[in-house]
Amino acid sequence: MWMLAGIALGAGLIFLIVWLRAHSVKVTWYEWVLGAVGMALVLFAYQNHQASIAELHPRVPGMFLLVFGLPGLLLLALGVFLPWYRRYKAGKKIEKRA
Repeated sequence: MWMLAGIALGAGLIFLIVWLRAHSVKVTWYEWVLGAVGMALVLFAYQNHQASIAELHPRVPGMFLLVFGLPGLLLLALGVFLPWYRRYKAGKKIEKRA
């Protein structure tokens, strides 16, 4: 299961890099770090959620999703929002000059 997740993650990363280069989107190093840390937290939360369900813990699975999954999703959203906002802001400056 985790091998398939790793293959899908690698293929998604390659697709993302190719798409970003094709559309000439600049991404800074800290946006990559935000995305990587966010993805790691989401995967960590998912793994612990599934393991807690397998061990029949009644309340722990939701805690892992809340404590690790929510900050992971927020970091992923921030990693996506920052390049989009910078590109949107640059487009607004170009429109104002014309």
